[in-house]
Amino acid sequence: MSTDTTGRSPSSLQVVPGQAELKATQIPDEGQPPAMPPTSSEQAQILERQFARRMEAVDTRWSPRQTTLRDQLHHTNEIWDDIQASEERQPRYSSPWFYWPFMVALAVAEVPINRFSFELFFQESPAVALLVSFLVGGLLVTLAHRLGMMMCRFGYNKKRKNWWGEVLQIAAVVLLIVALAYGVSILRQGYLAFITQPEMGFGQALENQQYGGAAIMALKGGLGLDGWIFLLINLAVVAVGVSAAYFCHDPHPDFERVDRKKHKLEKQAARMQAKRADEEAVEKRRFANQMRRLGA
Repeated sequence: MSTDTTGRSPSSLQVVPGQAELKATQIPDEGQPPAMPPTSSEQAQILERQFARRMEAVDTRWSPRQTTLRDQLHHTNEIWDDIQASEERQPRYSSPWFYWPFMVALAVAEVPINRFSFELFFQESPAVALLVSFLVGGLLVTLAHRLGMMMCRFGYNKKRKNWWGEVLQIAAVVLLIVALAYGVSILRQGYLAFITQPEMGFGQALENQQYGGAAIMALKGGLGLDGWIFLLINLAVVAVGVSAAYFCHDPHPDFERVDRKKHKLEKQAARMQAKRADEEAVEKRRFANQMRRLGA
């Protein structure tokens, strides 16, 4: 076994701890005062850093969406400015909350007018007759809406397209409306003529297999006085729908759409800014309360 110069073996040697280790292993005195808490200025700095992080989180959450919405609104405003400069006027149209309920009311008004036109074929199922009447009324009102829109924007569209094409479209829609109203009038007149036959009902005609007679009575050519009156009533309802579509829309095909989009984006931007302001206000009130307690 090797020994050092003093004659002691290596295993008997001990490492003398350094000054830092002595301090770490030193047992604290029970009477020593505890560490001092952070001062008011240090606590204020901590609260300020926390407040800054929370405000940065709010900005990170809302800024990208606000930037995207702001870009969309800017692009829409550019289109709106171009149309307004060329038209030299403000957009003219009614609220959709008025127009569409009004058109639906017209379609519903067609139901009692057209119901008897289908009683001949659906006498055993009145609900089916009502449904078909509503569908026919909806179709007439839809055609009235389309006709009114084309008439409203005819002056502008004829400049961009062939005017004869617009005229053909208007003529086609008018023919569809007249043909549909005429057919409904024929059916109603046939039903009235059929039910006035003595001791002859629709169910009895089916039992006797008198389909030919029923069809001839229902679809006979030509309108009588009652049929013409009914046709004029139907056309009057359609004319109301055409007038509503004509006066409730802007003559420019894009001005109304762009203006609606512009107002929609402005409302979205205002709501988004209000929500962000609410979150920022909450953080500011929280920070103010914390600072107030710190200064108390």
